[in-house]
Amino acid sequence: MLKKIIIATLTVGLVAFTTNTIISRLGVSDEDAQKSISRGMYTGKLDLIAMYKAKQIPAGERAAAVKEMGDYIKAYVMSPEYKEAYVEGWEKEAPQDANGKLRATIKKSEKDYKDMEEIHRTAEPENKEGYAAALKAMKDLLDALKDPKHKMHKIYVQSIVGAVPGPPTAAFKAELAKFEQTYPGTVEGMLKLRLKSFLTLTSDIDFNAALVKKGNKMIFEDPLLEKRSREWKMCFRAGPETIKAARAYAESWLKELP
Repeated sequence: MLKKIIIATLTVGLVAFTTNTIISRLGVSDEDAQKSISRGMYTGKLDLIAMYKAKQIPAGERAAAVKEMGDYIKAYVMSPEYKEAYVEGWEKEAPQDANGKLRATIKKSEKDYKDMEEIHRTAEPENKEGYAAALKAMKDLLDALKDPKHKMHKIYVQSIVGAVPGPPTAAFKAELAKFEQTYPGTVEGMLKLRLKSFLTLTSDIDFNAALVKKGNKMIFEDPLLEKRSREWKMCFRAGPETIKAARAYAESWLKELP
């Protein structure tokens, strides 16, 4: 379901940061960190590399490190490039009626037209006439698709989209609303889901819970705690200083979102 959204955001060019960031000091590349952030945004899994490396940061410095990490994540996911890629991927996955299909067709046609303009501009003189004819045909199609009053509008739309756009049906509205509950149409909407999920996940961690050795690893003495999710256990291992600061950052960020 999320494949196209994840692929779209993973193709965002690296957002430039200064060399002395929390990421670089943990020995992680921006590329790996940003890929991890994107995956976490969609899967809801805490696979941020920093979670594994939280113990590398000395006690007493972890709250400041969490804020720096939060600022890093915020700068990345709130960048125009990331937001654009998110919406692009979302539109490919979200349910579409004839209206959405027409918008997508127009958007793709506009891109194709711009690409053809560049081809025409750089073409050899003997080929320009052919590309000019192609440009005119593409422009005529775009004009017809965009203008409901155009004499060819219904014919082209019916042929390409498969149906003539009209008011969204109740069934489509319900389908889209259900989709958006899990996959909101904006980065801000997805962030709200993820931040609230994190706050719920970390609301009941007992950092004094007893551990016992089993074989070559430590497990929770309480079998109910041992059954908790991998993400919950990661937060437990990160420690109270880290999680307290992360919760405060998440609560503050939530208040900033529209």
